[in-house]
Amino acid sequence: MNHLTDEQFEDIMQGEVSPPAHLNRCKDCREHLVEKQAMAEKLRLAFRSVQADTALADRIRRQLNLTATVPQIAEHAERPWMHRLHRRLWSGLAAAAVLLAVLIPIGLYLTTASNASAAQAELVKIHQRNLKPHSEFYNSTDPEKLAEYFKNKLGFTPAFPCIGQGMSIRGCCVAHFRSRIVGSYVVDTPQGVISVIIVTDTPQSIGMTRMSEQTDHGHTFWSGSFARCNMVTVRLGDYSYCAVGEVPHEILAQLLSRLLP
Repeated sequence: MNHLTDEQFEDIMQGEVSPPAHLNRCKDCREHLVEKQAMAEKLRLAFRSVQADTALADRIRRQLNLTATVPQIAEHAERPWMHRLHRRLWSGLAAAAVLLAVLIPIGLYLTTASNASAAQAELVKIHQRNLKPHSEFYNSTDPEKLAEYFKNKLGFTPAFPCIGQGMSIRGCCVAHFRSRIVGSYVVDTPQGVISVIIVTDTPQSIGMTRMSEQTDHGHTFWSGSFARCNMVTVRLGDYSYCAVGEVPHEILAQLLSRLLP
């Protein structure tokens, strides 16, 4: 099956063509289109919110006024071509300054968005690795043995969910996230397999969006999505617990709520 090209996605987003029948048949292309639309919306909001610093704008305005009010005798003393050159230089510098004031925040925004997207991709990669048998995966359903494993590998014991309602812990392992060693454990649920990955990064730094739902203990849930996986994060102490899986956000939030006291 041939998937849609980037040019076709752009035409669809610009409204220049009608969505082809391929979108109704291909889940991957539908998800890819949703991701592109979300990124385009973020860029639109970023450009709308960017404004040049008022102090910079005032300095440029004063400098332009100063150039326009040079004493008449000095203006006549200059050669005409020199006067025109000065005016062009000031106009060019002013335009460059304004352009930098706009592009620098946009560049920072795009870098932040790119880093957040890469972080979510890493979380999904850890989850997908957990779904396959590998030598570093520690198979055990005993919470005490899992706690001992993490204590030896990471130096701390993470919070585990209160198991019930068809849920069971399959095992745990260590992985690499942003070039750091982190821990994760796998929970089997009736809705699907969920990986809980424990990182020190805040939910905001990995591109999560605040959910409206808040726990009774004052903790806030954060959500995100990458490729086919959804993810929900809650901050407990110095760690963020990221639940990742191909299940609805609500199921992920329900699992994380079982971590809370």
